[in-house]
Amino acid sequence: MFIIAVISIAIYIIAILMVSTNIYEFKKEQKLNFIIIGVFAILIITWIIVALSSNGIQVQQEGFLKTAKMVSVLLFAPINTIFVLPYLGNVLNKYKQEKIKEDQVRKRLLILGIALIIVIIIEANYIKTFEIGLLGNVIK
Repeated sequence: MFIIAVISIAIYIIAILMVSTNIYEFKKEQKLNFIIIGVFAILIITWIIVALSSNGIQVQQEGFLKTAKMVSVLLFAPINTIFVLPYLGNVLNKYKQEKIKEDQVRKRLLILGIALIIVIIIEANYIKTFEIGLLGNVIK
């Protein structure tokens, strides 16, 4: 579990660096708020996806499933952060620089939302398969 946590932290560091380079027009406080709120929101969404995808998995001991869920959240939340926050920050940064107009921001956010829905559906199935693979012989 320690190695998974270290990997997760490393991926989060990469994600935060990617986000901060995409929101260079933001003030320090705005950058910090954007990153903290964004990471927390994606963490919650990932946790919900993991919780929903774990339904129906039966194990002999509930502790095994809890560990598989934790590993899934630790791995997928920072990866999701890398895919979402830098793009979102880039769009907001361009809007702040007045390089794109409000209607273009709406279109890009709509496209991002649609892409996220598709990714969430695919990811939910993948996470379930991932957890089953982690649990291996423990599943009934």
